[in-house]
Amino acid sequence: MKKIVTVFLILINYFNSFAQKTDKTVESMITAEKRFNEKGKKESIKESFLEIIDLNCIVFKPVPILAKDFYNNHDVLGKLFWKPEFAMIAKSGDFGFTTGPFIYNDFEKKSYGHYLSVWKADKSKKWKLILNAGVPHQQIASELPKVFLNPDNYRYPKMIGPLKIKMREDIVFSTDELLGKSLMKSGNAGLMEFYDNSVRLYFPNHLPAFGKVDVLRFIKTQKLNITSKPIVTDRAFSGDLAYTYGEAVINTSKYYYVRIWQIDEEKKWNIIVDSYLANQIN
Repeated sequence: MKKIVTVFLILINYFNSFAQKTDKTVESMITAEKRFNEKGKKESIKESFLEIIDLNCIVFKPVPILAKDFYNNHDVLGKLFWKPEFAMIAKSGDFGFTTGPFIYNDFEKKSYGHYLSVWKADKSKKWKLILNAGVPHQQIASELPKVFLNPDNYRYPKMIGPLKIKMREDIVFSTDELLGKSLMKSGNAGLMEFYDNSVRLYFPNHLPAFGKVDVLRFIKTQKLNITSKPIVTDRAFSGDLAYTYGEAVINTSKYYYVRIWQIDEEKKWNIIVDSYLANQIN
């Protein structure tokens, strides 16, 4: 009996380890996040983050800080619950993002919002969290449809050297810089050229807006005058998915932002998630 139990435990550990690895599908990334969530429920927010984060993972508290430094020095009380509703993986199967609603219960009250997580597979093909941010808003009345996207095909140039990879990252960074210059020159009209038709906007204390028309209407209705400047970018090895984060000034207040970018068939980079973080710099 003891031998059977031992074998059973070994199998559980094996499948748990395997579940965290990429098989080049968005479902494998979702599985890693579900395990991340379950550990947080059973143990603590701190322990769940420390297990899954990359050494260079960034969290916003409210300024960007290495997650390992924050969670090694802070005991985060309460429970955090979340579930992905929108996720996408790059053609190389090593890079992707998840986003969806979260609930934080500090045992006195509950707070709600949307999170955004960026994931990257390490050398052993295990999914690691490389960026995490949350935008607070009131409770959503009903769940939105789940959209989990795998690539239409997995074709991309395989022979890519370090200089080529760096150049690809520079292109994304320069695109975000170009957006910033456009916002300075033409105001929010510049967003029209950079937003994907299905873009999602997360703005503090407001429910998310979905689709270019509704997002631009929200920005106009709220009279948001946005300018931005990127700080960091990272991109999938296949070159079809990336993120940037940086500083934004909206009217007279300062924010950090995180943007998810996807390249289209015409090789144009478009924003598919535009999030402005809950806490202002000052």
